[in-house]
Formats: sequence, C-alpha cells, structure tokens
Amino acid sequence: MESNNSAGHQGIDRALALLRAVAAEGRGGARLGDVAAQTGLSRSTTHRLLTHLVQAGLLEQDSDGPHYHLGFDLYDLGRRAAERHGLPGIARASLVRLEERSEDTVYLGIRSGDDALCTARQEGRYPIKTLTLAVGDRRPLGVGAGSLALLAALSDAEVERAILANTSRLSTYPSFSPDRLHELVQRTRTDGYATNPGMVLPGMMAVGVPIHTRGDRVAGALSIAAIEGRMQPDRRLELVTWLHEEAAAISARLDSR
Repeated sequence: MESNNSAGHQGIDRALALLRAVAAEGRGGARLGDVAAQTGLSRSTTHRLLTHLVQAGLLEQDSDGPHYHLGFDLYDLGRRAAERHGLPGIARASLVRLEERSEDTVYLGIRSGDDALCTARQEGRYPIKTLTLAVGDRRPLGVGAGSLALLAALSDAEVERAILANTSRLSTYPSFSPDRLHELVQRTRTDGYATNPGMVLPGMMAVGVPIHTRGDRVAGALSIAAIEGRMQPDRRLELVTWLHEEAAAISARLDSR
C-alpha cells in the first residue's frame, strides 16, 4: 500500500510540474523538449504524460505544430476556485485605490503550495511601468515583495519546509538562495513589510504586506512595484502605510463574509 501511495504522489507531482512548465511558456505554448528540460524528465516520459494530460482536457496541443497549451478544463477549474475564494473581487476596490494614490502597479498574490500566485494586477499610470508579473504567474515563495510577505507570515516550521522544497528552483533567481531567504524573512518580520530591491529585475523595487483574516490566517498579499527612483525611503514608508490600510480593509471584508 505504501509503495502505491508513493507512486500516486509521484504521478501527481509530475503532472503538476508539467502543467506549470507549460504555463511558464505563456501564450506561445511549450515544446516537448522545453518541458522535458524544465522538469528533468526524459523526453519519452514527458511525451507520455503530456499525452495523458491532453486526453484529460488539462492540456491542448496544436493541430499543426508541436506546442502544448493549458486546456479549457483548467480555466474552468480556476474560475470555479476564484468564485469560491472571491479574493480578487473583494480586493478590486483596494487595488484601484492603491494605484490611484501611488500611480504605480499594484499586485495581489496568494499562496499556492510552495509558490506565490499572482491573482490580480492593477497597472500603474506612471509612464515607466514595472510589469514584472502577469495574472497567473508563479514564483517560489520568497521571490518578490508580495511573495516574501506571504513566506514571512508563515510559521517558522512552514518557512523552513517551503525554502527546502524550493531549493533547486532558486537557481533560476541568482539573487536568491536558502540562506538569503532566511535573512529576508527575518528582516521582513522586523520591518513589518517586505522589500524587493532589484533582486528580481534590476532597477525595480517593490514593497509588500500580507492580508490577514480571522485566526491570523494569511489570505494573500498586496504589493506595489516601481522604478527605484520612485522608492526613496520616505515614499516607500508612505506606500507601506497605504498597503497596510488596504490590507486591513480587505481583511474586514473577508471576515464580514
């Protein structure tokens, strides 16, 4: 029975890895070789699993090309999940207010396993934009201001587990390492907000705060990103104040439900 459970877990892990690899390639779709390289699976295993996912409706394959795309069934499942949680809709007014006050781009993220998932973005009107995330993009917990706010809000045990689980993936982000993430978590807890000073994209800076609900559960995180010239210390603290205000407003709306 234990071996069957292990095989089942491995199958689920592989399927999730394949889906995320395809999603990472964006609208153009993903080639077999690219997915195999990202997941570390052999081409034959990757092809077999991708075929199963296409048959299940979770992926689609071009009829005249070698590219794989996320399937409509995944969209439908995601839509139903969004309806259940409702956070993007509840946070919509806050995102608009934050953009109006800051004129910079505002992001809403949630925890999804060991990742931070961008669920909403309010594009800033300032001419120089920092569009580092699109809705649906994932990053390992701790990579980025909103993502770091989510990680730092977890218990020490969960922080350790998430960093360990993401160790191999951090190689994609040269400015991050397990030791660096531990330092960033402690700094975030001390400061009361997360900061990303150009660690993902040079010349860009972001600040983020968690959204708490009853029982101190973390429902998500808000962040604002801008060019470094617009993130001087005084203005940065002003943005953090606004973020905390809107996080509290979102928390109140969530709790009232």
